[in-house]
Amino acid sequence: MKKKLETVQIWSKKGLSDLSGETYFARRRALLNGISMINRLQFFKPEDEVAALQLIEILEQISRLKETLLAACRAAETLSSADSKIAAEKVFILETIDSAEKALQKVKENLQEAAEQKTILSDKLDRWLQQQKRFKEVKPWLKFPVEALEEERLILGPLFSLYTHLKSSIRTNVTLPDGTVKKSTPSVANFAVKNTSDPELRTLFFNALSACFATNSSMFCDILNAVAGAHLLRASRLGMSTLDYALVIEGLDRKSFEAMRSAFSKKLSEIRECLRFAAPYINQGTNRPESPTIPVALLGSALPHLEGPESLKTLDGTLKEITEAVEPYFPEFRDFIELCRQGHWLETHNYSAGSGGAWCVEVPYDKAVAIYVDYQPNINRSFETAHILGDAFFRYSISDLPMQERRLSETRYELIGRLFEELFLRRLVQGASSPQEKAAVLWHGLRRVMINLIEIPFRFRLAEEVFEARKNGYLSVEYINKLTRKCWSDCYGDTVEGVDQYMWARKPHFYNVYNADSPHHDFQYTVGFLSANMMLKKLEEVEKTEIPRIGKSVLLDNATLPYEEIFTKNFEADIESEEFWTNAIEEALHPLRSIRPYVGELNRPQR
Repeated sequence: MKKKLETVQIWSKKGLSDLSGETYFARRRALLNGISMINRLQFFKPEDEVAALQLIEILEQISRLKETLLAACRAAETLSSADSKIAAEKVFILETIDSAEKALQKVKENLQEAAEQKTILSDKLDRWLQQQKRFKEVKPWLKFPVEALEEERLILGPLFSLYTHLKSSIRTNVTLPDGTVKKSTPSVANFAVKNTSDPELRTLFFNALSACFATNSSMFCDILNAVAGAHLLRASRLGMSTLDYALVIEGLDRKSFEAMRSAFSKKLSEIRECLRFAAPYINQGTNRPESPTIPVALLGSALPHLEGPESLKTLDGTLKEITEAVEPYFPEFRDFIELCRQGHWLETHNYSAGSGGAWCVEVPYDKAVAIYVDYQPNINRSFETAHILGDAFFRYSISDLPMQERRLSETRYELIGRLFEELFLRRLVQGASSPQEKAAVLWHGLRRVMINLIEIPFRFRLAEEVFEARKNGYLSVEYINKLTRKCWSDCYGDTVEGVDQYMWARKPHFYNVYNADSPHHDFQYTVGFLSANMMLKKLEEVEKTEIPRIGKSVLLDNATLPYEEIFTKNFEADIESEEFWTNAIEEALHPLRSIRPYVGELNRPQR
């Protein structure tokens, strides 16, 4: 019998995600009580260590409770996205914290004054104040003038909401092969494109999506112009380019980024070989079986006759495979999964009418993580589950680390998420029970290369072109489309027939919906993907007995060190060198090399 673990319930009935339940209200009351105490104590001058440490605990508790309540609101939104009370509750939390900001700052100043005047001699107080000082060192963008961040944030927030509302209000009309017309939101149609392997259905949904966004393109164009303009205004105030500002947020040195970009440029022709290899197999069952190019609607498609491993057809089977894959590197992961089960930290039910999605967020007050993934019994969603569990495990692993010491960014979450995917891929390849099963897994590996090393660089290049062109004035739909075709040609060359012309309107990444502060939501995927591949190669070169120790070190260092130092410390690798990224790309292309002996399995059976 498994030992019952004491942990907060998140997705359970009356758990943290239930904003009317006692679990949520207890934490809400604790936040209000904490703020009430701070308001009363803001003029109190602590004279001994006990008083100082009590004030620190109140400040820390308020910070943890704020993030916990916002995490609960996000979970509640997933369960019931149309409930306006959730948005109102989120606003209440943020306004409550904002109203107490002066009092919070005053208490911190009193603690600082007590230490400087040596009214209190306390190592714990000194250490806490040092952590406060380090906060701006580990998050260097906080050194920028507040007005350079806040004013644009006031503009960007409503623009992100406007984009989301507009996208959810329009409908696609898809005429299915049997003649019926299916109406759906763009998110549902996009989910069908990503998860449908039938070429006819995929083409129908893709064309309907493109037509929908073409019809509404002028509205999305206005929003994109406003978002780009706000980011350019912020960058101008900071005296930086949009890319440099994004790199500062990610904690990635420009030299490392340029080394990766140079290696990518030189290896692009070799990367495109994945598309050339895939074309004849994707074109099977279409009216163009001999074409050397892939139709844009079928780009990255699964092959309908390839069945993945039987174990991935249930969530329990998928979790077992993921655990077996990562446990040799991260032994604590098995206990983490047990916590997820007993605390119902992981929710996989489809609450979004097929729109898909995966996310996780830390619940710091309870040292927990809320995780959502729209699980489906297929390879694609199984890998997404592996990714989000890697991200969540990383957040859980650093839950005892003071917030002030963390250098967290999207790239760091992507590194661990992609590392879990790579471990999962290798586990499935090694454990495949048949050539057909191995071919199915390697084909998905090939699809991941196409996304991370071609589609994402295309999106990054287009975003950069939009920022550059926006400096000279308003961009029309026609001009953005012209930039799209140019960047598409630069990245895909002659490997694809057609252009995903309205990806700039369809993808929320161009509107930075996921991160209001960063002008980019693209290159982080590629950096994480390549870094993870290289990290796994390095891990496979060390003694097996050393791997768990290094794995634990990587988790902590990924949260605390500059990105470059994660690799120099643990692997003596220099990511500022082009050679590192060239080798990383070579390693990432392993599915293309490994799948060639199984080409016979890629041919569709003749009916």
